Amino acid sequence: MLIYTKPRLISRFSQISLFIFCAVFSLNVIAGGKFNTQKRYLYVQPGQSVFTIVKILYPTQKDQWPAIIKRIVKKNPHAFVGADATKIRVGQRLEIPSVWSNVKPVSNVKAVVYKEPKAVGQVIKNRGKTFVISKEKKKRNLDLGSEVYVGDRIFTGVKGFLRLSMIDEAKIDLRCNSEMIIEDYQLMRGKNRSVIYLIKGSVKKITGSIGKMAEDIYEMHTPLATVGVRGTEYALRVLQTYGCDGSMDVNSQGLFVKVNKGAIDLKGPKDEVSMAHGDTALIADKESKALPIKAREGVFEDASVTQEKAGSVYWLLLLMSLVPVLRKRIYAN
Repeated sequence: MLIYTKPRLISRFSQISLFIFCAVFSLNVIAGGKFNTQKRYLYVQPGQSVFTIVKILYPTQKDQWPAIIKRIVKKNPHAFVGADATKIRVGQRLEIPSVWSNVKPVSNVKAVVYKEPKAVGQVIKNRGKTFVISKEKKKRNLDLGSEVYVGDRIFTGVKGFLRLSMIDEAKIDLRCNSEMIIEDYQLMRGKNRSVIYLIKGSVKKITGSIGKMAEDIYEMHTPLATVGVRGTEYALRVLQTYGCDGSMDVNSQGLFVKVNKGAIDLKGPKDEVSMAHGDTALIADKESKALPIKAREGVFEDASVTQEKAGSVYWLLLLMSLVPVLRKRIYAN
């Protein structure tokens, strides 16, 4: 005999029998702390439906009711006509699942997976005081091998120096008294981006793979101008009135730019110019245009470095002058 049931047709007798079953079922739940993994059974009474059974047995798992009903129908094909949950056979024994062990909750909410931030560069050389303030406002010292991330605000002290190797093989030298932010840096096909903000100080940049493709976004920002490139090597010095390690005090609040290789586009507050290999320019302030200049010693590199190079040349010349004397002595002997 087939019975097509609806929730409102439950008889008084069916309610009482189902209540007794639920009481016994609940005692097992309380004793075990959760539904026991052992199988539970229920005989379908006249007037009952799978919907009312699930509603009474699992009152606190409302969001799981559809999944529980589906599981009951699948576990008990003999008790339903054509696997239809609305057509249940009276007198059939149902195997009732244990919610926590057998039924997964039905939910459209995706789990949030926390991903560790990926490093975009690493310190390969440093000296003096160097540290960073992360975008979470946490300070950490930068040592050899330290990693840097998007959002990091990097500082170098009076005698500080950093060389960073970036994920696209670019190299960044950040000299003393400098402050720089890595605003964006990602290496993805069609989405290569390198956006850095030099707040003050001086930097030398050898570009990597980012900036060589037409669709790449490459920007070096400063308070006075923005540099755009297509594969090059250049140096900047901005808002830095004190030199590094004995270098000449340029005594300027302006922006100095030098192109060592390739070409750049320099976009200032008053104009936009293209600069090629060997060009040097100065933007004095926000009201000035970029003007070509002859950079003095110590503007783009330490005076001590320049002096060291000059000393090396001196010793080389001295040795060359001694060669004829040594030859005469050798032949005389």
